Amino acid sequence: MIKPETITEGLLFSTIRLQTSKGVGTGFYFLLEIDDMKVPVFITNRHVIDDINEVTFSLHFAEKERPSREVITITYESNWIPHNKYDLAFTFAGPLFEQIKREYSRDIFLIPLTENLIWNNEKLKNLSAVEDVLMYGYPIGLYDEKNVLPLIRSGVTASHPAVDFNGEKIGVVDMACFPGSSGSPILIVNEGSYTDKKNGSVNIGRNRVIFLGILFSGPIYNSEGKIVTKEIPTRQEVISLTPQMINLGYYIKSEVILDFKEIIRKRVKGR
Repeated sequence: MIKPETITEGLLFSTIRLQTSKGVGTGFYFLLEIDDMKVPVFITNRHVIDDINEVTFSLHFAEKERPSREVITITYESNWIPHNKYDLAFTFAGPLFEQIKREYSRDIFLIPLTENLIWNNEKLKNLSAVEDVLMYGYPIGLYDEKNVLPLIRSGVTASHPAVDFNGEKIGVVDMACFPGSSGSPILIVNEGSYTDKKNGSVNIGRNRVIFLGILFSGPIYNSEGKIVTKEIPTRQEVISLTPQMINLGYYIKSEVILDFKEIIRKRVKGR
């Protein structure tokens, strides 16, 4: 197994393929900062795990601070807590890590996404309307089965990252978004250099990582000539209207994740 040394390599170990009775979706590992604590959670779309408590996924064991070739496949029974408005949900990762540590005396190798990667709209104004983006996930359930790694898709922003699309905490990307990609993190990743918007200068020898958001739905054009917005499903479906993908996806802005902090804070203080 590779030792992740670059940003794009590290992100291979941030997502999780979620297998449920409804199909396949994508989740990711995130650290929320609650007062003086860092709380590990798994996050995905609410529609991926709606009314489901059992989720099966595979994780790499850690071996000398790198991912081992050995993988554990486990069904995690947990309580997913939904966002009160947007198509997001989280569950605590700590109990699973503790269970694996007790049963196997080993740690799990995951690289979390963190709060410092989240930019609010004011900071996002430093970006241009068109930025290259990457999405890590499991389109139509596909992944590297031998090494248990996600696939990476590329595209560009289709709406300005600093603008709330239709007045909601949502953005749009120009990218092929297939079933199984629900819950995939979308990021701007510049390794080695990036261009400054204000003066067009190139920042050589510098990296930039921005966690834009989480894919959750996309518009389709059906045979009746109507544009319909649909959740990115967890499995391929046969629909009589013969939908045609137009390679656009809607993402929930990453700052919405921070709304979960108050829920966690109340739970921790309530113990």
